Amino acid sequence: MLLRSLLLSALTIVLTACTGYQLGDVKPSKLSGVHNVSVPLFKNKTQEQRLAPLVTNSIVDEITRDGSYTISSDTLADATLNGTIETVEYRERRSDRFDSLRASEMYMRLIVHWKLVDSQNTVLMSGNETGVSYFTVESNQQLSRDNAFPDAAKNAAEKIVQSISSGF
Repeated sequence: MLLRSLLLSALTIVLTACTGYQLGDVKPSKLSGVHNVSVPLFKNKTQEQRLAPLVTNSIVDEITRDGSYTISSDTLADATLNGTIETVEYRERRSDRFDSLRASEMYMRLIVHWKLVDSQNTVLMSGNETGVSYFTVESNQQLSRDNAFPDAAKNAAEKIVQSISSGF
């Protein structure tokens, strides 16, 4: 009798623990017909070199990792994800302990404008996402900044893909 009640309570817990969980696609309803996405090279409005391929590759990697869409060529795609890297902003996060005018850690903010369009160039979704990274200022500040770009690009890519795959 005790074993039976324990099994019944365990079964009840297991069945109610998954309440609200949804199997299958969770894509926004307006993107239900989109299965294949093309991602051309993003445009770069900043002065930072090699940033466009870095952000574009981060987007492709994140779409592949998410699994909601398949990456395909322009001719086979149901939609195209276009994007523009608008700005890169730098701010001091922490100053040097002995010299308050010298930064020891910086904050980088990468702003990307994106839009998902169908084959008739109708905008299905669009938005602006921000990728953030922190880096330590060393003797070669350019190298420190360059090393922080992949993290900021990945951060922005995660937000963009979350928007098109989950709707938020």
